Amino acid sequence: MPKKRENCRPECGEIATNPNKTWELVAPFPDKKMRITIAIFGMFSCPSCGKNFRGLVSKAKLGAEGIKV
Repeated sequence: MPKKRENCRPECGEIATNPNKTWELVAPFPDKKMRITIAIFGMFSCPSCGKNFRGLVSKAKLGAEGIKV
């Protein structure tokens, strides 16, 4: 399983923290516990080299018990 990169590009290795734009993606099917997964993606801009890239901001699972982040 690949290591998780925290919103950085492999070329320069700088970490971008604030996304320029965000959007939500809802999973079409629930998991075994009947929870719906919502992923929030963002468009980031590298502070050192200025390249734009997409990355995962956060995930949330919605179910009968409540919200799990």
